[in-house]
Amino acid sequence: MNKLALSAAVAALALSPVLSQAAHADDANTPTYGANVNPNWQDNFFVAGNLGKTDARNDDLTHKNSVFQNVRFGWRWNGIIGPEIGYVYLGRPKADNGIASTSVKPRAATVGVNGKYNVYENWFVTAHAGYMRSQTKFDWVSGPNSANYKTWNNGLYAGLGVGYDITKDFSLALNYDNYRLQAGNGTSLQNIGVSHGRMNIAAYSASVEYRF
Repeated sequence: MNKLALSAAVAALALSPVLSQAAHADDANTPTYGANVNPNWQDNFFVAGNLGKTDARNDDLTHKNSVFQNVRFGWRWNGIIGPEIGYVYLGRPKADNGIASTSVKPRAATVGVNGKYNVYENWFVTAHAGYMRSQTKFDWVSGPNSANYKTWNNGLYAGLGVGYDITKDFSLALNYDNYRLQAGNGTSLQNIGVSHGRMNIAAYSASVEYRF
């Protein structure tokens, strides 16, 4: 099964109790969960940062693991579910056949939906999914010759996390994300010999979130 589809499906399952809770958030008899829930919509903005490693799942790449960085900004209705925007750096995997090497440096702007649900006291689960617009830079080197090229493509992402609210406004979490990346096009094939392709990039990270 496609790993992105699996991540998105699990994200949807994780968000289902969140949506149910959000639908009844205005009911006075419905309990609220966690220290982060605040009925004032102006207090539910957040900024989050992730740092970790990527795993580019492509058989042609010899250096699949590299640094993962992600910054997201968003808002949650009643502290539970809402939109997000972000910027993600997906590392710098490399292909090397002994004659020439090509490094691939993808990064993307993202927009999607996110949810946070406190399951027990300050412990919570998160899920998010959405669309990304990626820019991939290719650096090709063969002996004294070199070239670089950039392409822009569309893609999707989804992810899950588990964490703990240190205070009402500050949280720590561990996360898994999957980015369905497209890179290359017809002109990149002509210029540096890299054709259009797709691959999954898995990201494992720790994150901090501040709500304000």
